Amino acid sequence: MDTPTGLKSSQQTAVILPAFNEAGRIGDVLRAVSAATLVDEIIVVCDGCSDETAEEARQAMDGLEEKLPFTLYDLEKNIGKGGAMAYGAHRTDADILLFLDADLIGLQQAHVDALLEPMLEPNDPADMTLGLFGAPRGGALGWWLGICHRVAASLTGQRAIRRDVFFSIPELTCSRFGVEVAITHYVQSVWKLRVENVRINGVTHPIKEEKIGVFKGFRHRLNMYGEIVSYLVTDNIRNRASAQRRDQNLQIRERLSASDE
Repeated sequence: MDTPTGLKSSQQTAVILPAFNEAGRIGDVLRAVSAATLVDEIIVVCDGCSDETAEEARQAMDGLEEKLPFTLYDLEKNIGKGGAMAYGAHRTDADILLFLDADLIGLQQAHVDALLEPMLEPNDPADMTLGLFGAPRGGALGWWLGICHRVAASLTGQRAIRRDVFFSIPELTCSRFGVEVAITHYVQSVWKLRVENVRINGVTHPIKEEKIGVFKGFRHRLNMYGEIVSYLVTDNIRNRASAQRRDQNLQIRERLSASDE
């Protein structure tokens, strides 16, 4: 993958890493991000971590702050992925936000630049890019998750998005693990903005069962899927209620207009 040239514009970019207990992994991700040519700023949000994630992040970025602004926010309480993403986004003025998972394996600087490239095109820039893994992980579960990742692009945690678009999405701080689905739903399905898929071959991440054990990981996975479904149901109810209120207001206006004639 070639390093992009001539794309850097007046638009500023910020990489935001929401992280929960990613010691042993976040350092490699930050080293890849800091080497990218299209990144102007790095923000790490430690979302109520109980391990050495924050310290590892500081060590990885030690000495690099002069050439690339780096800020670490070490939150005392866990606010969920959606909340952590919004927390980081509110603390930068960058025009383009690139969100990355803090546990990625095999991430290289060229992958980071590839996700930002379409956002910086001078003629027809994308409103959002989605980073899709290449080959699936080994094992039955890894194979299944790899297939899901490629088929259900809405679930990816690797995405760049325009700042104004990100902040237009409702209820992000409450969506927790439903945040990726929420973003993709509004950007792609509701507003029909320009979205470009970017293959980041060679990149993957450990499955939850590997990180925290089979039973605890499986329980955590069910909880994650539950939050995604909960968001979809709540958002559907909210949109139906809004549509109903809109229809009622239109009917009232029509009756008032008729009575004035």
